[in-house]
Amino acid sequence: MKSSKVPHGKWSRFGALASIAGRVASNVAWEGTKQFAQGNRPSRKDLVMSPANIAHVADKLADLRGAAMKVGQLLSMDAGDLIPPELSDLLARLRNHATPMPPAQLKAVLNEQWGDNWQAEFTHFRFSPIASASIGQVHEAYTDAGDKVAVKVQYPRIKDSIDSDVDNVITLLRLSGLIPKEANYQALLDEAKQQLT
Repeated sequence: MKSSKVPHGKWSRFGALASIAGRVASNVAWEGTKQFAQGNRPSRKDLVMSPANIAHVADKLADLRGAAMKVGQLLSMDAGDLIPPELSDLLARLRNHATPMPPAQLKAVLNEQWGDNWQAEFTHFRFSPIASASIGQVHEAYTDAGDKVAVKVQYPRIKDSIDSDVDNVITLLRLSGLIPKEANYQALLDEAKQQLT
């Protein structure tokens, strides 16, 4: 299973979001130039909503996790006709897929929360998660008493990034043209912030 480190600084998360918009813009420019050279006149919407762009956005939001991913999930469920069906369908992948933390980051989070000797509490701890979502991932473990348990691990400092992530995701998706500038998503944004907090 692919894993990636959860970015947790304000600027590293903003940079990751900005790279999404930059990649969409460069894909639009490249594909538009290619289409014009072939004598075609594609619409801006078709260029922006290309399968490659939408897949890239969904994959990057899954890598970011946290509020960025939650906004994508909510857009796929609650945006109705405000976003194109292609975008809604691909963002729906975010409802059951988040990129898990690598084992080293997971261990650092557990060491910080429970101390360096936390593994002594278990006879077995599965480092590969059995599930991962927007704010954390779940691991199977067995206690000293032999009980099978689910250990939920929250991504590092995810709570600190909620408000800025939600606002930045919508701004950057609007700037990239993936969602209409005129759409009012305030209720959706408030919902995302409330659920995550």
